[in-house]
Parts: sequence; structure tokens; C-alpha cells
Amino acid sequence: MTFEELYNTMKEYFEQKEFKDFGQGVYSYEFDVTGQGEGRFYIEVKDGSLDMQPFDYKNSLCCFTVDSGNLNRILSRALSPVEAYSTGRLIIRGDVSAAFRLADALEMTM
Repeated sequence: MTFEELYNTMKEYFEQKEFKDFGQGVYSYEFDVTGQGEGRFYIEVKDGSLDMQPFDYKNSLCCFTVDSGNLNRILSRALSPVEAYSTGRLIIRGDVSAAFRLADALEMTM
């Protein structure tokens, strides 16, 4: 899978989710994907609206580093984010409470 294919898959995934209950303000998340299709993208939730771009985001609240295979397993619910985090397959840098907020919006248990 190329980065473009990975990015388009992720964008489609995020666009299917609701962020209206996220609250007021700006919440920014960077994803540093390693392995096949490696690259960086970010999502920004601003006042309940999602924006996603295929490059890094300076000063994000939270940065996730994850292998593309593990990211796909997390999204398909074959791997829980907690298990990925506790086994080092998902690295979270920054505001961990922001990671929980995103997990809640995506209906994933952190």
C-alpha cells in the first residue's frame, strides 16, 4: 500500500465519524506511520469540524507513531489501542488525555 492509498483510506475512515460533540476549540493530532506506505498526516478537529492533510502538524496536541499494519489492525478492531500502546506497537507522544478524547470520538476503547 502506498502512502496515498493509506492516506485516502484514513481520510475516508475519519470522515465517517462524528466530531460535533468534540467541543469547542482546536484539537490537533499527528500520525507518523512507519512501514509500508510510511508518511505523516494530521487531523484537526476545530469546533466539531474535521480537517485532514497529508503532512506533519507543528505543535500538535498528540502524535501517534504506528506501523501501517498495526494501524490497519487497530482500525479493523483486530488490535485494541490499549494493547498496541502497552506493547509498544503504538507510541503516543504529547497529551495522552487528547488521545483518549479521539479514541472516544472514534468509539474505540483506549
